[in-house]
Amino acid sequence: MSLFTPNTGDKKMDEAYLNLKVHIDKCKTFDEFIQHFNYIVKTDDTELLNKWLLKVLYVNMKLDNTDKHDFDKLLESVDEVKKQELKNWLEVSLKKQGENI
Repeated sequence: MSLFTPNTGDKKMDEAYLNLKVHIDKCKTFDEFIQHFNYIVKTDDTELLNKWLLKVLYVNMKLDNTDKHDFDKLLESVDEVKKQELKNWLEVSLKKQGENI
């Protein structure tokens, strides 16, 4: 579980984020999470749900960027030529891995 505590200035949003994070951490797969989410959701208003989920996504992507992946740290520490080589290597490697799944 992330030690990140959102501080959006919206107490309800911060609580919703933390509650959702707890549920996500309990689930081992996305399918397990979506089943749990659909079970606990208290509204049929998909527009409202989408708004809250987008807010949570926004908070996560905007504020919880303190834990950079080692690859990202590496890219920040090399020159542009090496950075492009590493990005190309990663892209090719991921495509090969995707073909093997």
